[in-house]
Amino acid sequence: MYKKTNKMKNFENFFIILIFILYFFIGTQIYADYGFYIDEKFHRSNGFYWLNFISDFLGFENLKEISKVKLDQIQGFTLPEIKKWNQYGIIFDLPAAYLEIFFNLNEPVKYFQLRHFLVFSIFFSGSIYFYKILFNRFNNKLISLLGFILLILTPRIFGDAFWNNKDIIFLSFYVISIYFYFKFIDLPTYKNLILFSLFAAIATSMRIAGIFLPFSFLLFYFFDLISRKNKIGINFIFVLLTSYIFFLTISWPLLWSEWPASLFSILNLDMAFGGQVHFLGEYYPSQYLPQYYLIFWILVSTPVLHIILFFHGFINYSKRLVMRYFKIEKISFYSDLWRSRAEKKDFFIFLNLVLFICALSFLNISLYNSWRLGYFIYIFIIYFSTYSIYLIFKIKSEHFFKKLIILLILICFLIFRNYLYHPYQSVYFNFLVPEKIKNNLDIDYTGLSGIAFLKEIIKKEPGEYEIKIGINSWYPLWRMVELLDKKDQTRIKILYHDKRSEADYLYSNRIYDVDKRYYKKYDIPVEFEKIKEFKIDKTIIYEVYKKFKK
Repeated sequence: MYKKTNKMKNFENFFIILIFILYFFIGTQIYADYGFYIDEKFHRSNGFYWLNFISDFLGFENLKEISKVKLDQIQGFTLPEIKKWNQYGIIFDLPAAYLEIFFNLNEPVKYFQLRHFLVFSIFFSGSIYFYKILFNRFNNKLISLLGFILLILTPRIFGDAFWNNKDIIFLSFYVISIYFYFKFIDLPTYKNLILFSLFAAIATSMRIAGIFLPFSFLLFYFFDLISRKNKIGINFIFVLLTSYIFFLTISWPLLWSEWPASLFSILNLDMAFGGQVHFLGEYYPSQYLPQYYLIFWILVSTPVLHIILFFHGFINYSKRLVMRYFKIEKISFYSDLWRSRAEKKDFFIFLNLVLFICALSFLNISLYNSWRLGYFIYIFIIYFSTYSIYLIFKIKSEHFFKKLIILLILICFLIFRNYLYHPYQSVYFNFLVPEKIKNNLDIDYTGLSGIAFLKEIIKKEPGEYEIKIGINSWYPLWRMVELLDKKDQTRIKILYHDKRSEADYLYSNRIYDVDKRYYKKYDIPVEFEKIKEFKIDKTIIYEVYKKFKK
């Protein structure tokens, strides 16, 4: 690598901060562009449910009454009852509910957009910590910045970062947890350990997969122990377990009673709950998807640049790990799996990636549609992609700037792909995926296109007369009506499936709860004709049919 002058170092620091600021500024300008997904009202209910619960517990009568009124006002056909579906943590929903009251937001668009801004803000913080993880490992600001850019420009992550208040929040806190674990490897102090426990607990309250974080810590403690390299006492394990359980309980009110039975009930629900998934022309229960389902989705929905860099980094690391294993002396089994703190960090990421890929592929865990429940795996993919960049720049360093320019050109292409899909980056496919495959998968499962469709119909049919819209898919379009202007809400009448023949228009985001090959539930009535097929990059997002008089 070339030798940096102080002037170059100062410019490098300025440039990195500028990139961070630019990313946050762009986020503040586009967060309102994104649609609203089907679970938004449920999670708003969840926030006010727990705000009411905690206000009652702490004796905040005024806040208790306001949150109760807000909770009672939330209505929606098929919306689950929070008392029966209260397994979700509160780290996002409760503060969002409080801020809605604090800012006196009473219009649906405003308080849902507030939630979108909060999701982006948390992911932005998590992405900064991801940069810190990379810098902690590779000790190179430019390489770490490139890894940061690869993460934020991953289209599905970029898009979800503006609305996905479960998987993106989980990913963000998982990243922060790993950062403090890396810090603990460098400096094993109670401060770093407690911070790791705190963020690991918060991550677990969002997704039960976060429980693997303390498990990983214990596993690596065992590796150190049998290699006779263990330098931390059993007191650290005691602090880890007690602090993790304490923070998990504090951040998850459901655990305030019936501990730990409630935790195991959540684990069972998280693994068992599911629905039907359309995958390559077949329909599967979400618990019994093909074992290659996760890997398939990773390959088709991850940019080609990321895939190439990942495989280069992962294969090189795996090769090194295997060679290291065969050189281990029998008397000190595992003693050579890592020879430095940096190698130990690499092995931690490697082990997390392999175990999660295996767990999500071979256990009967419901992945629902696409692999959004596994989006946190992207941080391991980008880590090894950055490892690849590190290796590329390390070899033949005299060509450093040529390599950098090539990589920047590829990143510009990635920016273009994000722009092409905007604001539907959440349904991104890389350019190698053929149209036939794209349209034989569940695409807009979260219903981001619903509000755009309603606004389009209002614009297409100016006036004050009523517009009847039938839903020709398994999608609660009625939840989007309240996001329209008041004058337009009264014009829209949503007809349920048994009344759809009376509609003026039919809307379908092509998500179904039955196998269309054998059930005629979603067959288009003969008096309707397709007038629009909204596509991005040859991917069908939704379809519109209009009733014509014969």
